[in-house]
Amino acid sequence: IYHQANSSKTMGSNMFTKNLLTVSITILFMALSGCASRIPLNYDQTRLYSLVKIKTNNGNIHEGIVRAKRKSLLVLQTDKDNDRALAKIDRNEIVSIQGQKHYPTDEVNMIISEWEIEKQQTNKKFLLYTLGGGGLSFGVSFFIGSLLNRGIDDVDQGRQAMWATTAAGTALGTFLFSRGGAKKDRAIAINEIREQRFELAKKQAEEERIKRKQIQQELEKEKKKRERQEQEIKELMEKAKKKEKEKEKP
Repeated sequence: IYHQANSSKTMGSNMFTKNLLTVSITILFMALSGCASRIPLNYDQTRLYSLVKIKTNNGNIHEGIVRAKRKSLLVLQTDKDNDRALAKIDRNEIVSIQGQKHYPTDEVNMIISEWEIEKQQTNKKFLLYTLGGGGLSFGVSFFIGSLLNRGIDDVDQGRQAMWATTAAGTALGTFLFSRGGAKKDRAIAINEIREQRFELAKKQAEEERIKRKQIQQELEKEKKKRERQEQEIKELMEKAKKKEKEKEKP
């Protein structure tokens, strides 16, 4: 009986471990997948720097960042690591467009592209929340499962209920915590991009101010130079007039 009970416990533990591993892999895939869902868009709804997927009437599918938009065509960057990988798509060739309903933007309402977020985003909060939340969820779920186990007279059913409760609670809790961590990582990345763009804009504004000041100084120098030249010409003309008058005297 002891060996049967021990074997049953081991099987339950192994089953729990396998289920938890499967669920963890599923959670990792779901949490790391894109946070923003895509919806159908019309041509006028597409915006610069948005990530879209376009299907054309010849069956081709183009996915990328909108780099240019005209009334008659779109230009997509199709490689996130190569800004020269561009595809021109005529408007009359477009069958469907898919993109986001809402876009993260910076201080001047310019879209922050998904590729830019991906490059900036880390998984620090995701891993922290997943591990911490998974451990917390396991403890709480195991405690609840143990209470259920005590309330069931049949030992096997009690253990099955305990492991099932533990597995389900751990999976659900880990998923919720990991999703929260992924959202936190995304929010941090977006805020960092906003700050970077703000600092870049401030730097460019300062460079522009310095350039305008230099131009103004150059204009002032040219103005003073012309004034000196005009004064010299005026003095030379006055001297020439004096000489002419002196010559005219008898």
